Amino acid sequence: MKKHLGVILLALSLTVGLTGCTGGVNGEGDSDYSYNIGTPIVRGNAFNDQGWSYIEKGQYDSSIAQFNKVLNDNPTDDEKAEANNGIGWAKAKLGQLKDGMPWFEKAKDLSNDAKVGLAGAHLQLASRSDMERVIDLLYKQLGGEDAHFKYVSRRNNGVSDAEAHAMLAYAYAATGQDELAREQLDYAKELSPVWDGTTLDQIGKVVEFLMQ
Repeated sequence: MKKHLGVILLALSLTVGLTGCTGGVNGEGDSDYSYNIGTPIVRGNAFNDQGWSYIEKGQYDSSIAQFNKVLNDNPTDDEKAEANNGIGWAKAKLGQLKDGMPWFEKAKDLSNDAKVGLAGAHLQLASRSDMERVIDLLYKQLGGEDAHFKYVSRRNNGVSDAEAHAMLAYAYAATGQDELAREQLDYAKELSPVWDGTTLDQIGKVVEFLMQ
């Protein structure tokens, strides 16, 4: 690694730009599950939809209450996944991405949104092992080892395809894999119609710094 990993602290606040943050009252949710992507949401659809509606309004404590209704009412596996992922993003937006980690972990196996949230959380934690986990989550698990994977969020979590690739570029640069970092950063630029002055631009500058 060309730069001490502590330099990543310069960019930790940038990952918050992927989610935003505000104050609120925390809620709790817990479950174990497995599910298949694409399974229609049936019984918990209304509560999960309402939960995301509250997230979009910045009412994160209320959103958590809705997701907990799903978890407490004999949900299907897909409903559990949606609810746990929703709690993860609500917790992240209440504070930092790392605050949603326990819920992202529950949803990550088949939830792409949870993979991205968990990757962002590991970026904030900033150790080398965290950066390696980001690479595993985004490149291997989400992307299927396709460098030009396509990320489309199932819910409006505020993370774009370009931002997912910029996050991966960040992790590659932090672990000294400059060629791969450059490839991801260039691809993120191709995907984004606007770059200058954005969170993507800021992440890009840190990536460039790490590669010096």
